[in-house]
Amino acid sequence: MASKEPTPFQRVFSRRDLLRGAALRAVLGFALSSLLLCCGLIVLFLITDLLVHRGRLTIPAGSQLELAKLIGPELLHEAGAPPAAIVGGEVIYANRGLLPTLWHAQDEFWQPMLCAVWRGFSPLRNDDQALLTLVAIAALIGWFRSMLASRSRRLLVDKSLEIATRLRQSIHRQSLRLGPSDLEGRASEQAFGLFTTDVDRLREGVVHWAVRIGRDPLKLLLLLALAVLVSPSLAVVCLVPAAACWYVAQREQHRADEVRTQTDARTEIELRLLAESLERTRLVRGYGMEAFEQANFDKSLQRFQHNTATALRAQAWARRGMRTLVAGCAAFILYFVGRAILLSPQEIPYASGLLMLSAFVAAGFPLQNLARLRSETEPAESAAKRIQAYLNLIPEVGQAVGAKFVQPLSRMLSVENVSYTTPGKRKLLDGLTLKIPAGRQVAIVASEPLEGLALACLLPRFIEPQEGRILIDGEDIAWVTLESLRAETIFVGGADPFLTATIRENISGGNPNCSLQDVTEAAKIAHAHNFVTKLPHGYETVIGEHGEQLDSGQTFRLGLARAILRKPALLVIEEPSELLDEDTKTMLDDAYKRIAPNRTVLYLARRLSTVKRADEIVLIHRGRLAAIGPHARLVQSSPMYRHWEYINFNEFRHEFEAE
Repeated sequence: MASKEPTPFQRVFSRRDLLRGAALRAVLGFALSSLLLCCGLIVLFLITDLLVHRGRLTIPAGSQLELAKLIGPELLHEAGAPPAAIVGGEVIYANRGLLPTLWHAQDEFWQPMLCAVWRGFSPLRNDDQALLTLVAIAALIGWFRSMLASRSRRLLVDKSLEIATRLRQSIHRQSLRLGPSDLEGRASEQAFGLFTTDVDRLREGVVHWAVRIGRDPLKLLLLLALAVLVSPSLAVVCLVPAAACWYVAQREQHRADEVRTQTDARTEIELRLLAESLERTRLVRGYGMEAFEQANFDKSLQRFQHNTATALRAQAWARRGMRTLVAGCAAFILYFVGRAILLSPQEIPYASGLLMLSAFVAAGFPLQNLARLRSETEPAESAAKRIQAYLNLIPEVGQAVGAKFVQPLSRMLSVENVSYTTPGKRKLLDGLTLKIPAGRQVAIVASEPLEGLALACLLPRFIEPQEGRILIDGEDIAWVTLESLRAETIFVGGADPFLTATIRENISGGNPNCSLQDVTEAAKIAHAHNFVTKLPHGYETVIGEHGEQLDSGQTFRLGLARAILRKPALLVIEEPSELLDEDTKTMLDDAYKRIAPNRTVLYLARRLSTVKRADEIVLIHRGRLAAIGPHARLVQSSPMYRHWEYINFNEFRHEFEAE
């Protein structure tokens, strides 16, 4: 039979992972902690038996020889011990610590072990000293158990942090592979949510699951074994109703979860329908349908209230039923244990009965934890599923087998019948054909800005066309190496963020081969040098979240400097969408003059001065080439271009945007 396919959560952390490294050490720590819990209950049993008998043992006179054989004649009459009293044919030993426990436990398998401890450790042979010793042992067991449990949990937390780090590294690598094709920003938002919220949710789920699976089953087994050792027959009698109660409670919990899920789905639909009535106010008031709408709304609201109340009552009854079931099971166990103590005090002493009850009570906690395991790990399961789906996405762009290096653009950039549709089925380019001679300055404008951005992102192969091809000097860029293509085709985004690093590292990209002089020369061409030298540490000033903050104009000029340093043959510049001050505009115009010679520059223009500067303007409308030519000619010959210019550059546009 084929093995069951592991879930995304199991791929992240499976049962096998509990048996390796730090997780295995945590499981062993939990095992020792559970064993110490059983030891603590046994110490509690000894304390209880000591308090019940008060160190007083009464036996028939004929049993003295048997007692002497059990503990040794020298300890029966040891110095300092109260002498035995004989009353009515019975011998009474007082203030003998755990001696009564030893005598009454002669048929128990653990009696020789306790007897050896009693013989070798004198404080257990005196009431006050025995009580003090047992209380100290109980406290020591509690402290050591707490330390073990804390250390084991910390080991699992460290393991979960290691898993979270690995997942974040994978998400980061995948975002670098997928990010360039994210024109609409949806993938970036998805990656951000996965990187922050979902990874943390999965990390918490790993801790919960590992603690529950690594600790509770073994603890439960040890506690039940302890109950069986006290009295096998009584433990079986109590275990049968407990197991039945557990099974029924699990079934009811599962059924309640299904009912809650179905009810939540129905109430969500009904609530959405009710909320839609808030959007019909104009229609209702315009046609005078207030009474009709109010009647329908009240009817729907009452139905929603009734369904919600019914669901809440059902959940309340389910909770009451499970509580009643648990209470009945607890009463059943308490009755049978109490009855056994009353009817057979020699076989089931009071302390033994208390030990068994304590074992069953303590077993209830791991049972509850295991019952909650599914609900606690559901968010982690969902997070793991989303993360796995993201990591399984195939990048839109890949390097072809046998790809070769591309030479810098020197003759012609050709776009042949290119079509591109986003993953969200939004068609941006539809059979676009375009030729741009090398060395030209071209402004790419579009009725829909994403259309121009799509063309710009096709050139360094951030995205891949579904149809058509792009040629550099007759060479299809789909068959060249990404490294050589992106070395000669640089895209400067208008909203590109800077790295949390120094100015020098931001411009050089961390390339150790770039000298400070190279960085400075590039910054001067982009008019970034002046503001950089005014920063506290010049080019070594750290910028970013934990450093100096820059405005959009300064950030854009750093991006230009970063591109200039690489001396690309084809430079694509997307201007910032934010309004720039006049000084920044003047510096950018001068920077463009310095950048343009001996290279091809494509502008995704946001300023009219940039549009007018271009040798040619390419206007894209509905994914096709609508017009091409210099500004002066297009203003005269293309109504669509005039409309685009008016929409983007008329003097009242900002007032309309503000409104």
